[in-house]
Order: sequence, then C-alpha cells, then structure tokens
Amino acid sequence: MATTRERIMGRDIEFNIDNLDELSFNRVVNFVNEQWIEVKKENFNVPDTQKIAALTAVKIAAELLKLRDLQESISNNYDKKIRDLIRQLDESDYAN
Repeated sequence: MATTRERIMGRDIEFNIDNLDELSFNRVVNFVNEQWIEVKKENFNVPDTQKIAALTAVKIAAELLKLRDLQESISNNYDKKIRDLIRQLDESDYAN
C-alpha cells in the first residue's frame, strides 16, 4: 500500500495513493488547497475550520456536478446526432 503525507487545508494528513500516480495526486492536493484558500478568503469572518472545510467540499462537489451535467449534455447531443446520421444513411439506402 503506497501512502504519503501531505499538508492539505492546513493539516498534515496521510493518504493512500494506490489509485493515483504522484503527479495526479499532487494536482489534487494543489487544487484542494487552492479551493480552501479561496473559500477561506470569501468567508474571512468564519473562524471554524471545519465549516470552511465543509464549504470547500460543497464548492468542489458543485463544480464536479456541473461538469458531469455538461458532459452528459454533450454526450446526449452527440448520441442524437449519430442517430440522426444513421437514420439519414438508412433512408438514402432505401432511396437507391
């Protein structure tokens, strides 16, 4: 089991990184820390770090869901276009 210790959201935490290469993991850590700092700046009057952590998690989750919805919409659009093209090809075969 590959583990590493990183500083994230101001705390040293040990992580199991079996499913990620080191570069990907470092990108994740940097992204989370950037979001943490941004949320902390937006909520400077909130001293509770657990609340800041929860707000950060919600912000990241909202962004993830927005991207998933966009991906689904694009996928559905391509599926429709492919079905339309197949239908047009089938219709042209019948015309010949």
